Amino acid sequence: MPRTSVISGSFSQNDQPARGWVRFTPSRLWVVQEGVAWASLAPETPLDYDGSFTVQVTSTDSDPINWFYYICTPAGCYQCHVPYNVAGWSLRELISEHRSRARAPH
Repeated sequence: MPRTSVISGSFSQNDQPARGWVRFTPSRLWVVQEGVAWASLAPETPLDYDGSFTVQVTSTDSDPINWFYYICTPAGCYQCHVPYNVAGWSLRELISEHRSRARAPH
């Protein structure tokens, strides 16, 4: 089974818990680890009563191909890598550290 990471976060609006969904869409539908193909996890979850969520996703460094997740939230959409982290990630930390950026021309 490929490596996975847990991602958690919360949203508020006007000092109240936000309502809505968080969706993780992988750019790679399959990862290959040790010669076995596995479907990438693609969770979609509603925010809890307190505006929080926790999901498990396939780590984007599970196989040698470079890929990422599109993460859509009540605060906007992001494109991020999700490296393996046994302790998990907060969404804020993940976005600030592993957000895909435009590359300079070669």
